[in-house]
Amino acid sequence: HDVQFEEQNVGKKAPTTAELKHILSLTENGLDDIISTRSRAYLEVAAQLPDMSFNETLKLLCERTQLLRKPIMVTENKVQIGFNDDEIRKFIPRHIRRLDFMKAMINAAGV
Repeated sequence: HDVQFEEQNVGKKAPTTAELKHILSLTENGLDDIISTRSRAYLEVAAQLPDMSFNETLKLLCERTQLLRKPIMVTENKVQIGFNDDEIRKFIPRHIRRLDFMKAMINAAGV
């Protein structure tokens, strides 16, 4: 849909604490939404996390980016963590989503 974006490979360029704070400000469940509990790295630090301060946790996430769920797509006021076909659509401009919806309705009606 020709949506412009800038890719940041967190394995090569870690997010800053400011970037993580912005992402977290858009989440529903804070750190629980962005930490990958399935990662091997998580198993190594899971016992320490409850005792860490918020800032210590952010620093750890910047240093050990394998702890982050991926992908993380973020704009000024929207975030999508993990891949979900339906949820990703919120990044497509509204007027394009409306056109796609209208086309689908026409196709469904057999017109």
